[in-house]
Amino acid sequence: MKKRTLQVVYILCSTYDDEGYPLRFYRGILPSNTLNCLRSLTMDVAASGALGDGVDVEVSIYDDTVEAIPVRRIARKLRTRDAELLVGLVGVQSNQFIRATDLAAQFRALGVPVVVGGFHVSGMLAMFDDITPDLQRLLDMGVSLFQGEAEAPGALAGLLRDALARELQPVYRQTEFPVLTHSGAPEPDLDYLKHFKCSSMGTLDTSRGCPFGCSFCTVINVQGRRLRSRSAACILQSIRTSYERGINMWFFTDDNLARSPVWEELFEGLAAMRERGMGISFMMQVDTRAYAIPGFVEKAQRAGCYMVFVGMESVNPRNIEAMDKRQNDVEDYAHMVEVWHKAEALVHVGYIIGLPDDTRESVRRDIETLMNEVRVDEASFFMLTPLPGSADHKRMVEECIPIDADLNNFDSLHETFRHPRMAAGEWTQAYKDAWETFYSKENLVNVLLRTPRVRYWQMLWIGMWYRYATLEGSHPMFTGLLKRRERNARRAIFPRESVPRYLWRRVKETAWTFRTYVQIFFEFQEIWMLTRKPDDPKWATLAELRSKWTRLQNRLSESNLRGRYDVAAQEIRATLASAAERLQQLSDSSRVHSRRVSKRLANQAEEIRQYLSRFEVQMPTWRTIADAERFVADSLVKRYEELAISYVARRRKFNAYRHDVVARFKSWRFLTLNVFLLPRLLIVELLFGVRFMFSFLTHA
Repeated sequence: MKKRTLQVVYILCSTYDDEGYPLRFYRGILPSNTLNCLRSLTMDVAASGALGDGVDVEVSIYDDTVEAIPVRRIARKLRTRDAELLVGLVGVQSNQFIRATDLAAQFRALGVPVVVGGFHVSGMLAMFDDITPDLQRLLDMGVSLFQGEAEAPGALAGLLRDALARELQPVYRQTEFPVLTHSGAPEPDLDYLKHFKCSSMGTLDTSRGCPFGCSFCTVINVQGRRLRSRSAACILQSIRTSYERGINMWFFTDDNLARSPVWEELFEGLAAMRERGMGISFMMQVDTRAYAIPGFVEKAQRAGCYMVFVGMESVNPRNIEAMDKRQNDVEDYAHMVEVWHKAEALVHVGYIIGLPDDTRESVRRDIETLMNEVRVDEASFFMLTPLPGSADHKRMVEECIPIDADLNNFDSLHETFRHPRMAAGEWTQAYKDAWETFYSKENLVNVLLRTPRVRYWQMLWIGMWYRYATLEGSHPMFTGLLKRRERNARRAIFPRESVPRYLWRRVKETAWTFRTYVQIFFEFQEIWMLTRKPDDPKWATLAELRSKWTRLQNRLSESNLRGRYDVAAQEIRATLASAAERLQQLSDSSRVHSRRVSKRLANQAEEIRQYLSRFEVQMPTWRTIADAERFVADSLVKRYEELAISYVARRRKFNAYRHDVVARFKSWRFLTLNVFLLPRLLIVELLFGVRFMFSFLTHA
C-alpha cells in the first residue's frame, strides 16, 4: 500500500504592537503549553491507528512571539508528493485574533488548509448563538473553526482524517468537556525551549476548569466550572522523564491547581522525587483561599513550590463584589501572604486596574496598601477588559455598551470601553502609575529585605525583569530580552516603512533598550547593596527602619485626609523615639563591624533625639508635619543607609557624578567638570560592577 504523509504545522500567534508589528522577542519568557499539548496529542492519535494504515504524521511547531513564521516555506510542503498539509493556528486569544486572521489569509492565498482554535473562537461560539462577523470573515476565506478541547473523544482524529481527505468542515464543535484522566502529559520540546530565557523551564496544565464564577473570566465558559485533571501518575511520569532531559523548573498553568482533585497525590509524588535528590521546583496558580485547605501549603513547600500566582484582583471590597469574586476576602489578604511566606514561597498576584469603584487617586492608595500592608512580593497589573467569552463581554454586547472594535487591543493593556469614573487617558495613566509605584527602587528594596533568604536571588532576578519591563513600557509576561522586527509583516492598516526608516526605528529601539539595561545595572547594584545581608544586624535594622517609614507614611496619609494633625504628630514622635532607641542599641552592639560606624550611628541617634525634642514643643500644623516627614525620609532612612552600609554612599556619590556629567554635556558646560574625581570614581565603579556581576551570575 502506498504510504501517505500528513504534515501538521501548529502555530501560536503573536499580537501586533502599537506600531503595527508582530510583538516578537529574542529570548522570550514563558513557553507555550498549548503547542506541546497539541504536538503530543497529534502523535498519540497517529500512533493509535485512528488515521488508518499507511499514514505517517509529521508535526512542526512555531511560536510567533519568538520566531518569524516562514509562511512560504511551510506552504511549499504542499508540493510534496503523496502528502497533505494542515496549518493550525492554536490557542488564539482575542488580542491575537487579528494576527491569526492575517496569517490565515496568507496561507489561504497559497492554497493551504487552515484551522483556527483557542479561547476567542471557543468563547464566541459558546456565548453567542449566531456566527459573529470576525468569525464569519475566516469562514469566508475557507478557514475552519475549532471550538472546544482537542482531547474530546475523536475530535482531533476526525479533524486530521478530514484534512487527509481534503474535506475540512467549516466548524468543529466540541461542546462537552473531555475527561483528562487518561490523557498523557506532554513533554517539553527542547528545541522549542531554546527560544526562551529559561530553557530548563517547562509548562504543563495538570487540570482544566474553575469552580468559581468571576464575571471577567473566560475559563469558566470555555473550559467549564468542573475541574478535570490528568492522572497524577502520568503527570509525575512526564516530569520525571523531562528532568532526565534537563527540565527542572515547572509552571503549572492550571487556572486553579488548589482545586484539582489530584493536587495531594501530585505534591506527594514531587516531594518523593526531591527526597531522592531531584532538584525540581515549580510555580502554580491558586485562589486566595487555597492556603486554608488542610495540608496544602505544607505539602506544596515539600514538593518544591517557590512561587504562587494568586488572583487577588483588588484590595477594594466594593470592586471584589462588583466582579462577583465572592471567594476573595480583602481582610484576609495579609494573613494569606504571611502564610505563604512562612512556607518560603513568593507571592505573585494578578491585579486589575479599572474596576467599577476605581479612580486614579483610589488606585494609587490601593497600590500603597498592596505594597505596605498586604506586602506581596510581585504584582502583574492588567486593565479590566471585557474579553470575548466572558459574562462581562456578553452583557456589554447585549446592553449595547460601546466597546473597542479592534480586537488587537483586547490584551488587558489598553482601554477598551469608557470607564465610569475615569476620563479617557486617565485610566491608562493610573495603570502606568501602578507599575511605576510597585516596581520603584524603594519598594523593590523593601520586598528584598523581607524575602526569605532561600528565595533572594530568584526575587532579585524577578525584580530586575519587572523593573526592566516597566521602564520599557511593556508587560513582563509578554516580553523578552530584545525586540525583533519583521519589516514585511506590519499590520495592513499601517504603511510599510522604507528600509532607511525601518533601520532608523530599529537603531532607536535598540539604543533605548541598551540604555534601559544600563540603568537597570546601576540601579540594582545599589538595591543589591541595600539588601544582600538581611540576617546581618545592620541590614535587619534597615529593614526595621524602612518598615517604620512606610507604616508612618500610611498613617500620616490617613490622618491628613481627616485633618487630624495631632494624631499625625503623635505617630511621628513614636517613630522617631523608637528609631533613636534602635540605632543606639545597634551602635552599642559588639556585632557592628567598626568603631567608626558605631560612633556614626550613636551620633545619628543623638541627632534624632534632638530633633524629637524640638518637634515635641511645636504646634502640629501641615507645615511641621511635612518637615518631619522629610526629616524621617532623608535624615533617618537614607542617612542610615549611607552610614551603616558605607559602599552605598560611594555608589550614590558616583550616581550623582554620572548624572552631573550627563547634564553638563547636554548643556555644553563640560569644561567646568571636575575631571580629577573621575579616575577614582571609575575604579570604585569597576570594582562594584565586577563584584555585583560575579554574585549575580554565580546565583542566576
